[in-house]
Amino acid sequence: MSLKKEQPLLEIKGLKKYYDITKKWFSKERQYLKAVDGINLKVYTGETLGIVGESGCGKSTTGNAILRLIEATEGEILFEGKNLRDLSEKEMREQRKDIQMIFQDPFSSLNPRMKVFDIISEPLISHKIAKGKELKKRVEELMDVVGLSPSYAYRYPHEFSGGQRQRIGIARALALNPKLIICDEPVSALDVSIQAQILNLLTKLQRDYNLTYVFIAHGLPAIKHISDRVAVMYLGKVVELGTKEQLFQSPLHPYTKALLSAVPIPDPTYRDKKEQIILEGELPNPANPPIGCRFHTRCPYANEKCKMEEPVFIEHDSQHSVACHYPILQNKNRELTLEAIT
Repeated sequence: MSLKKEQPLLEIKGLKKYYDITKKWFSKERQYLKAVDGINLKVYTGETLGIVGESGCGKSTTGNAILRLIEATEGEILFEGKNLRDLSEKEMREQRKDIQMIFQDPFSSLNPRMKVFDIISEPLISHKIAKGKELKKRVEELMDVVGLSPSYAYRYPHEFSGGQRQRIGIARALALNPKLIICDEPVSALDVSIQAQILNLLTKLQRDYNLTYVFIAHGLPAIKHISDRVAVMYLGKVVELGTKEQLFQSPLHPYTKALLSAVPIPDPTYRDKKEQIILEGELPNPANPPIGCRFHTRCPYANEKCKMEEPVFIEHDSQHSVACHYPILQNKNRELTLEAIT
């Protein structure tokens, strides 16, 4: 999508989340696991920002920190210009009407002792938005919107399939008419055919209700299907940010290119034409990340500079930025091209 020069709905500045993992509580030297280590992102009204990366890269932690389900260690989380980290617990509770979340696991995110009607109506009752006949009508409308029959309202979650449970979770997230929804891997626990149905539903809801999404996933096909822009995370940092077309057609970071090469191609005649990039070694320990570029221990293009100096985010062209020494060193004009990392 073409983004106008407008104030972002959500802006993340220098966000960090460290966990104290010091084994001896009386030790003077503290050891921290750096789950998120200084990221900057902007999300504009009506768009979908995808966040993708390996397990443990910090993408879900970022989503939880935005909603303050966990408290960030450092940084600013600006929603409509207001820093959410400055809000009291009561003020944040009121703000959550505008920011909701769809959780990863449709089985554990629903209370098994509550009927569907109670699950969907809970936020409406909690925020004193509807009651009585109006409440019943609103719940039935929400169920219809997400593709569930209102006649199922008095069933329990265990009576539904995984895809149906996720629709219940989506209805609950929509109940308060939010402006922003954090989608934390909402299709990763579902079958592929059901994944497509849920992604299409999210796309339709975004169009109908002018919703804004932060869509977190580790699967690139889902990210490609729904996102307008994509942020690639590695070991707590964003290493590349661009539009969907830029990222999938002209990736700039070696890690992004490796992720793309791992996507299966259904056409066997095309298999031999696709470059396969096998990353050697394990993901480094986020409690003790490598000096310099965090990806240099697995990068086939790493040089001495990569091992000593942490790369900064450099803008390639409109909306496309990368944190990598290698493509920058290719020419004097600092033109970051796909050929630079092939």
